[in-house]
Amino acid sequence: MSEQFVAINRDPFARGSQVRRTVPVTDRQSCAWCGQTGAKFEYGWQADDKAHPSLHSDQHLFCSVGCYRSYHS
Repeated sequence: MSEQFVAINRDPFARGSQVRRTVPVTDRQSCAWCGQTGAKFEYGWQADDKAHPSLHSDQHLFCSVGCYRSYHS
């Protein structure tokens, strides 16, 4: 399983970055927000002083960052 997270948005005032990882094809589900099949991204937050990103406890998958932000706002 790929644990490679990529920073997609930096917030210098919060001292961290929003990150995402692509899940393997076998683990893909429908998007938690819009229901599109084949959602492949998992999002989290990487603080500057932490070695690993923190993920939401629900760990839903999303098809885009727009669906992720809508779901959590």
